[in-house]
Amino acid sequence: MKCIAVWLLLFQAAPPSPVLRIPDSPGVYYCQDARACISLPKAPILETRTKGLDLFVDTGGYSNLGINVTCSGAKASTRISVPKPTFYVRAVGPSSDIMIIQLTKKSQSRTFHTSSGSSTVENKQGFKKTDIRKTAVAAYSEGVVSVSPEADLKAGEYLLIVGTPENSFDFGIDPEK
Repeated sequence: MKCIAVWLLLFQAAPPSPVLRIPDSPGVYYCQDARACISLPKAPILETRTKGLDLFVDTGGYSNLGINVTCSGAKASTRISVPKPTFYVRAVGPSSDIMIIQLTKKSQSRTFHTSSGSSTVENKQGFKKTDIRKTAVAAYSEGVVSVSPEADLKAGEYLLIVGTPENSFDFGIDPEK
């Protein structure tokens, strides 16, 4: 009985945790604190090139289809200075298919590669294993899910993909100062 009374006293003395105000519009949001949530823009896809499409069609999908995608700009417009950010997704796509991948940086663009030969149940889009960053996803009320990398992200350029690459949102991790 004393244990319950102490627990209740500690619980009541703890400061209330801040309630995030996720915007009502569908999108992906990064919240720096309880009052400041910013919307991540969709990734600016500049070019998509396929490799092996003819053979893929001729074999009825029994050969490898590769896709190289280029995002415009050397850096994403959204810059984050913490290595393990949490994102909030509202009504964008299936929460079961959320991934974070690291982009390959070029001088004026960022790229990623998918391949039908690399597709698995966990990686339906066929991204390179070395580009995928494991995530933790938690469901909240009103159709909101939180997504955070399981480990710190190194400085670089990333995509948060919800379902398919058409629903990808870019961001960059800046080195800690």
